[in-house]
Amino acid sequence: MTVRCIRLVAAASASLIVFVLMVLIGTPTVTAAPTDTVLPVPVVGIATGPTGLGGPLVAQHLTVTTDTDTPGLTRFAGTERPCACMIHWRNLTTGAAGSTNLWFGPSPHGDSVETGAGLLVATVTASGAVGPMTFVPGAGFWFVP
Repeated sequence: MTVRCIRLVAAASASLIVFVLMVLIGTPTVTAAPTDTVLPVPVVGIATGPTGLGGPLVAQHLTVTTDTDTPGLTRFAGTERPCACMIHWRNLTTGAAGSTNLWFGPSPHGDSVETGAGLLVATVTASGAVGPMTFVPGAGFWFVP
């Protein structure tokens, strides 16, 4: 009986020492690289400029980027080139929804949006000030950590 108690105390002491060392020294942090997801259905249409005249032809895929270092954040960008498109997204986990315009947004190379964590879906249309035409709306889904 005393041998069993001695082993139990030794194991508990060793666990406590390892825990204290981890707190004092610090545990290594593991970070994952950002994850790029290309939405499988490309958007096809004609964007319009501020005057309403026809703008660039939109025919491309959209890439969404998520990162475990920035949970709940999604970055949208054109895959082949800057996208003249509007993204309408919905978080199926939380019910949150929104849209972002890549062409008239803060950056032609992408836009970061607080979508929240969960499973998200999106449709993508051609963007424009007056009367853009979307022939095939882009679409896809992804997971945000």
